[in-house]
Amino acid sequence: MAALYYSLRAAIAWPLHNREASLLLAPAALLLGIFFFVPLAGLLSLSLFDPGPTFAHYQELLSNPTNWIILARTFELATKVTLICLILGYPLAFWIVSARTWVAGALLLAVVLPFFTSYLVRTYAWMVILGRFGLINQVLMALGLTERPLNLIYNEFSVLIAMVYILMPYTVLVLISVMKGIPSSVTRAAASLGASPVQNFWRVFFPLSAPGVIAAGLLVFVFALGFYVTPALLGGPNTILLPMLIDSQVNATLNWPLAAAAATVLLATTLVLYSISNYFVDTERLLGSQQAAAQSGGATAQRPTSAYVRLVDFATALVRALGRSVRLPAGLAAIWERSAVGGKLLRGLSLIVVAFLVSPILIIVPISFSSSRFLEFPPPALSLQWYQAYFASDTWVSATWQSFGVGIATALVSLAVGSAAAMALVRGSPRMRRIGYQLLLAPLIVPAIISAVALYFLFARLQLINTSLALVIAHSTGAVPLVVLIVAASLQSQNIRLEHAAASLGAPRTVAIWRIVLPLIRPALIVAGFFAFLSSFDDIVLSLYMSGPDTMTLPVRMWSGIREEITPTIAAVSTLLIAFSVC
Repeated sequence: MAALYYSLRAAIAWPLHNREASLLLAPAALLLGIFFFVPLAGLLSLSLFDPGPTFAHYQELLSNPTNWIILARTFELATKVTLICLILGYPLAFWIVSARTWVAGALLLAVVLPFFTSYLVRTYAWMVILGRFGLINQVLMALGLTERPLNLIYNEFSVLIAMVYILMPYTVLVLISVMKGIPSSVTRAAASLGASPVQNFWRVFFPLSAPGVIAAGLLVFVFALGFYVTPALLGGPNTILLPMLIDSQVNATLNWPLAAAAATVLLATTLVLYSISNYFVDTERLLGSQQAAAQSGGATAQRPTSAYVRLVDFATALVRALGRSVRLPAGLAAIWERSAVGGKLLRGLSLIVVAFLVSPILIIVPISFSSSRFLEFPPPALSLQWYQAYFASDTWVSATWQSFGVGIATALVSLAVGSAAAMALVRGSPRMRRIGYQLLLAPLIVPAIISAVALYFLFARLQLINTSLALVIAHSTGAVPLVVLIVAASLQSQNIRLEHAAASLGAPRTVAIWRIVLPLIRPALIVAGFFAFLSSFDDIVLSLYMSGPDTMTLPVRMWSGIREEITPTIAAVSTLLIAFSVC
């Protein structure tokens, strides 16, 4: 009778009741509700109800021909970036999936290394490479191909190159996640029926990977629409994009209603494109049924199929064991081995992309040790003068400590709030899982400039600007979704029968979570905390709006240094950030 009682108790205890799941989800709901959705609603109301119900601000926005040029330029540039990322990223992803162990590991490292490098560092690297006396111009003049430096920077070309560089890892990782899910038996069957390697690829493999291509393209396009930092640093007068228009209306002309209208247009476009992406990649299956996996008798849970989750899950696995490679599907191996010419072309193009991803980071490091007082590559001699300048500057050091303090606080808050929300979504009802996931994902989809402007309007009224509290809150709204994705993916992979067994033996739910669940997902918690810290430490857009003279973070200090006076001190700081990320 006692065994029957505890078995019934276990069956009733899992999954979580709606009330228990709601309590776990409440902190995340309050944080995002008050500091994300309410500011967005305030932004919308400002564009429609200032001073009363009106569409005058939208009429002002859309009646100006200059604004239409900016809108067209924004969509045109995002389209170019998306096409280039797909054309160059697809062969590299295909090679990684079909390559041998050590080759796949090396290629993965090259793809992910820029992904873990500071956003500003990557942009700054291209300023060094494309500058008037940068590496490319030096090589061209040394080879006699040009007599004077070319204008490679502060135009659309430099913005396009840098945006492709920053978004290429997203493209490759999403494509890898989709290609790994293609059954190798399909391509083997086509080969056995006499299909040539070219026919096998174009009529079998590529159509099966097409949803991933569409999903990656839409994801990159949405991200490209919201770019602010890269166009602001590398662009010129003819490369003003919609996010820069929003920023100018807030800070330059102080026309907040017009800025709210422009932000609402960008937000609506982003949400529409995300809905289309959600159609091709079923994001509602992010937290698939753990109970179904347990009932099927498998020791591992049903894997999420969302491209967004696969990207984070892939990064998590890479952090745990970077040397682990992607297995070689037999069908892809057959295509690869039987197409020598195509394989050489693919490998050559992929190596160019790898060099494109790695070289900017490798150039920054030697410049930081330069004895020259200007940006010069290769350095005329080695010196530590720029590191000494960094450590001797109270401004740089205080900004660094400010970033560390805010980053640690953000990681702790995000880890506590996001882990509880992940438990609620994984163990909660399907309805809560579906709705909760979509709401928690929103901060990752909405462009950072929109979130920053919306929070700025709110915190300005609350007089929280230039406080560490404002920075922690703002950074946590973006870090909590990352924690939820990583922790939820780890919870999905755990065998729920262990929790059932603990409940059948009389363990309360809190004891089962503390003694069983948390030890099992400890690696994911560590990775999630690191991602939360890194997202805060690297944030620039939110920090620009939330910080002030007393709370300047390291990215904001770098931003000021890059815009006002570019010196090798920035390279020294960038090298330290790269070393920190690698460690």
